[in-house]
This record gives sequence, C-alpha cells and structure tokens, in this order.
Amino acid sequence: MFDKKNKMSMSTMVLLSFALGIVFGLFFGEMLAWMGIIGDAFIKLLQMTIIPYIIVSLVSSLGNLSYEQARSLGVKVGKLMLVIWILGLLVMYLIKFTFPEWQSGSFFSLTALTDPEAVDLLDLYIPANPFYSLSNSYIPAIVVFCVATGIALISVDEKESLMKPMELLGAAFNKVTQYIVKMMPIGIFAMTAATAGTMDLAEFQKLQVYFVAHIVMTVILTYWVLPAILAAITPFSYRDITGIAKDAMITAFAAGNIFIILPLLIERTKELFHKYNLGDENTDNYANIIIPVVFSFPNLGKLLTIVFVLFAAWFSGKELDFITYLPMAVNGLISLFGSVYLTIPMLLDSLELSSDLFQLFMVSSLFTSRFTSLLAAMNIFILAVGGTAMLAGIAKISMKRLVVYSALTPVVFVAIFSLTNVLLNSFVDTEYVMDEVVTKMETANELPEEVKTYLWDDLAPTISPRSITDIKKNGYLNVGYNPRQVPFSYFNANQELVGFDIEMMKKLASELNVKLVFIPYDDVNAVKALNRGQFDIAISGLQMTTKRIQMLNFTNPALTLHYSIVVKDHRADEFLNSDYLKTAEKITLASVGEYSISSQLIKKYPNVEIQRIESDKEFFDDKSDKWDGLIISLEAGQAWTILYPEYVAIYNRDDIKSFPMSYAVAQDNISLQTFLNSWLTIQESSGHIEKLYGYWILGENAVPKTPRWSIIKDVLNWVEPESGNENN
Repeated sequence: MFDKKNKMSMSTMVLLSFALGIVFGLFFGEMLAWMGIIGDAFIKLLQMTIIPYIIVSLVSSLGNLSYEQARSLGVKVGKLMLVIWILGLLVMYLIKFTFPEWQSGSFFSLTALTDPEAVDLLDLYIPANPFYSLSNSYIPAIVVFCVATGIALISVDEKESLMKPMELLGAAFNKVTQYIVKMMPIGIFAMTAATAGTMDLAEFQKLQVYFVAHIVMTVILTYWVLPAILAAITPFSYRDITGIAKDAMITAFAAGNIFIILPLLIERTKELFHKYNLGDENTDNYANIIIPVVFSFPNLGKLLTIVFVLFAAWFSGKELDFITYLPMAVNGLISLFGSVYLTIPMLLDSLELSSDLFQLFMVSSLFTSRFTSLLAAMNIFILAVGGTAMLAGIAKISMKRLVVYSALTPVVFVAIFSLTNVLLNSFVDTEYVMDEVVTKMETANELPEEVKTYLWDDLAPTISPRSITDIKKNGYLNVGYNPRQVPFSYFNANQELVGFDIEMMKKLASELNVKLVFIPYDDVNAVKALNRGQFDIAISGLQMTTKRIQMLNFTNPALTLHYSIVVKDHRADEFLNSDYLKTAEKITLASVGEYSISSQLIKKYPNVEIQRIESDKEFFDDKSDKWDGLIISLEAGQAWTILYPEYVAIYNRDDIKSFPMSYAVAQDNISLQTFLNSWLTIQESSGHIEKLYGYWILGENAVPKTPRWSIIKDVLNWVEPESGNENN
C-alpha cells in the first residue's frame, strides 16, 4: 500500500493513462476502435454539470460583488485579454517562415458549390429565450443571461435567501465533478487508445506541414508566451503556472474539449492563490466569475485557425505579406466571436483562396483540436489567474522578470523556428505528386474477363444506327469517346483507357454480355459518325445543349456538372472581378464544343471572344498565351488543374450555373435511347453512379486505402491482415 506521500497524483495518473493509450493504440490498431464509446461516455459525464455550474457560480459570485468590483473586473481582465490577442497574432505570423516550398493540387469538392451553414449571431449572443439558449448550449448567450442576472442582484436587498442555496448547489455540482474526475484515467486511456488506433496515417502525412506548424505554435504560446506574461506581472513562478493545472491541460488535450474542464480550471486557479497564501473568499469569487465569462470570448486556441489560413496560403502558392495578414487576422479575431466554421471560409475568401481548402481544415481538426484545446485551456487559466491577481491588488510588473523573459524570447523563437524549418525541409516530402495520382488512377471496379477492348479495325463498319437488339445480336457495343477528356475518358500512365464514362460503358457491356469497342472521335466528326452508325453511343462528359438535341438524341442526365473558367493562377483575381471583365480591352476564351453559357458570357461581357479548340489539352499545352482562359466543367477543370497546377478553376455560384451531362445516340435511335434511360435509372438507384462519381470526380480512394498499421498485425504478425480497400 502507498501512503499519502507516495500516492500518485491525478495529473501523473492522467499523463500515464494518456501515454498508455498511445502505446495500446499503436499496438492493437483498429481493434481498439470500440473504446471510443467509453471515451464519449466519459466526456458526456463531465459535461453533465458544466452548464448548471456556470449558471449558479456566475449568478452567485457576481451577486456578491459591488458595482465597483464588477466594473473593475471587466476593465482589467479586458486589458489583459487584449494584450494576449495582440501578442498571439504577432507571434502566429512568424510560423510562415518555417514552411518549405510546395506545389498545390486537389480534386473537385462539393464544398465549392455550397456556402457553410450560417450561425445566427443574435441567437448565439442574445438570450431572447434563455431556455432555447440552454437547450442549444449557446454558452455566450447563457453567460450574458447569467451576467445580467448577477449584476441585477448586486442592488437587490435580502438576496441571501437566494444566494445561499445557489452556493450550496455550486458546491454540490463541484462534488459531482470531483467524483467524475476520479474516473479520468480510464476515460483518457479509452479516448487516446481509440484515436491512436484509428487515425489515418496517410491523412496525417498529407497535412504534416500544418500539423508541425500547429504543434510548434501551440507549444510556444502555451509554455512560453502565456506563462511569461503572467510571471512578469504576478508573484507566481513559471513552474507553478505551468504545473498546477496539468491535469486540466492533459484532459483538454486528450478530449479535444475545453468545455469539460472549466470547473477544473476554476479549482486550480483557487489552489494557486492558496498555495502562495494569497487566496481568500474574494479571489475565489473572482475565479468563479472570470473563467465562465472569458470562455465566451475568442481565445488563442480559436485564433490558431489563423495558422491554418497561413498554411492554406502557402499550400496554394500565394505569398502572404504582413500588410495583408494584419487586417485578415483582425477580421478573423472578430468573426471568431461566432463559429470557427464560418471564420475559415470567410478568411479563405478574403485572401481569394480556394474554398476546397476548408475540407483540409475539417480533415485535420481531429488531430489539431487537441492542441487547440490545450492552448485554449492555458489561455483561460492565464486570464483567470492574471485577472484575479489584478482585482486582488497583487499584480505588479517585475522589471527583473520582464527583462529576463524579453531577452530570452528572441533566442527561444529563433531556435525553435530555425529547427522547425530545418526539420520540415529535411523530412517533409514536398514533391508534387497529385498529377501522378490522376495519371495512375485505374479502374474503379473489377470486371469480368470477357469484357475486352477491341481495335476498330478488327470489326466491319456499320452503315446505319443499331438498336439494342442489333447490339445484342452482333455481340459488340461500339462507343465513341474523346481520348483526352479528364476525368471522363483518358489514358492513364499505363496507357489504359480509364475514366468515369469508360467505367460506365464497361458496366453496360458486362451486363449486356457483349464485347466492348472504344472508337476515338473529335468534335467535328462526332455527330456524323454517330448518325451513320459508326458507333452506337457517344460519351466523354457530353453537355446536353439546345443545338445538340436538334442533331442527336440524348439520354437522361448521368451527372450534373458546373460551369467554370480555368485560368493561370496569377490571373485568378482578374477573372473574379466582374469590373475587370467588363473593362478589359479583349478577353479570349477557349472552348471545346459549344457550351450553353457561351452566349450568356458574350452578352454580359461584349469584349469576350470565344474560340473553338479540339481538346482541353490544347489549351494547357499552349505556351503562347493565345487564350486567357478555358470554358470547362468545374469537375473536369479541377482534374486538369491537378495535372497542370499552375492553373486554377474559377467557379462563380451566383452567375454561372450547372448543366446536364448525358450520353448521345443517333437521332433516330429511339430504342437504344429508351433502353439507356432505364439502365441509367438502375445504375443511379443501385449507387453505382455515386460510387464512380466519388472515385473519378471527388478523388475518393484515388490513392487506395490500406488497413491501419498496428504492431500486433504488421510487426508481430499475431493476427491476419485485412485486405485493403483498393478502389471502393
């Protein structure tokens, strides 16, 4: 048995549980995914008393203050918060100098078509119906309600009959939290093991530059900048500032949630003052008030989204100077009074960066949220301790400490940033490989061996369009295709004909039990060849237009595509500015075929001229800048810009709309058209079209996913490895 002196502290137990969780997760891998349920249950238990605790502690603590104390609290804590914001934003900008060189590229994403879900800031901050705010966990609105009630109680006589029960309730809620905290090692172990066992290592590697930047910035702010500020103005030592709330910090990190540790931070703030014999009833009350209030304001953890925006600019190849950064960062700070999921798209738009980058933020949040929570927890703790010290009259700038920290800070920054830059340049593979991903993409489904591709020369030409009965009788299906229509029909690095439409036709031939013949066409002879019966179906991302339906029959839409214009990266700003498009002397756009949007563009911008070209590749291979841009579908444009990363696809959801992509048959071939319409309905209902869309258009599993690595499976070989998910 351990005596009390040798008993392991809670923070040590939590840290040990966290380390063991990582070890077990790496050892057992996905076998521990079920432990995530235990972790979720623990978080919900911690959340159980938080909102009630905030309500009773805020109302009772504020109600016991005087008006002068309440005003002083707002002013002094506000000043400290402002200092932390300014220093945080300045320090965050420095991380961009650690980034290595990088070339960007990404598949089409549905986020390009939709605006992020809006949050009503009035509901978030104004408790018109406090019960609605409570049910939706709108913490800022709840705090506003509690602050207003607490301030009103300051002037109410005979309030003791209310205050005493509320104080007792607060003590009861705190007891409940303490009981739950005793289970913290179990909860932390479960959460960490599940995360370490299931995190996709490929996604981790993909965003490693951002992860490193995020971690470095978290460490600098959490364990240097914030403690240095507090140590310079209070009698507390650096060791006590960073050590006394270790259990709360570790919990925030492991859970990726600061909401659940607010009661812990309040107790650790009180504990620090009592350790120095500076605590009394007033300092305890200040801690009860400050932490719930400052929780509703943007903290440095939330402000770490600025680091992602810096990463996004670098990832997109855009230089972000300080003059551009500063107003962007201030706008970000203001918008973070709302939701981070609104802030990121807004900041990306303000810097004219692709909205697709928001997907990277979402993917990375599973990992970065833990460091965000760690920094946020320290920020709130520093504000609570510093604010309480100022209100208690014990805050005083120590010139000795100020000089020491001021002298050491440049040394610390230079050392950490230099080391980070060296490590990133040494270990991060920044070679551009997205073009290889597109060129190496293979078929998305396995097909029967009897489905083969024959050369056109092997078959006798037909002289009239064939019905579905003729196709079955002859035993082969002739398909006309454009050999350079990425991602619908193109040749990959292995010289295999691949793409969304190619897969659709292979599925059709397989179900008809006929051989498959692919016949290349160009836009000039396609209509004549189809109506003469030289091939049965025309594919390759064909747009259904009014002019075309007069010459051919089209099936029901297989997909809905969206208009875009592809331009050089450095000209993106020009084409996003409608004033520029109207005033420019002459703009020449290339186009394969006739897009319905062409006439609308010419009508809206008389200075626009559209020239026909044989293939999209002709535009990208041109070195003479003959064309200013290329009209193309956004889906295809995104794929082409992966192959040619110096270009960008521009989508304007206000002006440029969608169009149907269909398959064409000869004008009089009603039987084949009717059959294909019914067949497409079957493919849509079965989910086959959705599966191919995910692979070829969205790039899902373009790099095949493999089972999660683990020691028990891949090192010790104690369990049989599962087969990888090759291509859905």
